[in-house]
Amino acid sequence: MTKQYDNVWEALENDVSLAENLKLRSSLMMKIAEYVEESSLTQAEAARRLGTTQPRLNDVIKGRIDKCTVDRLVNMLSQAGFRVDMKVHRAA
Repeated sequence: MTKQYDNVWEALENDVSLAENLKLRSSLMMKIAEYVEESSLTQAEAARRLGTTQPRLNDVIKGRIDKCTVDRLVNMLSQAGFRVDMKVHRAA
């Protein structure tokens, strides 16, 4: 029988805490990448609006999750006028 996972991070990472952190970071990164794409800004312009550097923004857009912290990603979204809400619940 094949084991089923709720998300890709659970399948790739045995450490439950790390899998949750990766899931959160990837969600924030996807929102930032979506913002940049929809804004039609250059990476340099978008980086200025997000309060970061163009190389760091490129890391986000390219999915280099190891280069991104939750704090940095939340700060970037906040600079662009987003509000980040968090929902915490007991795992099933």
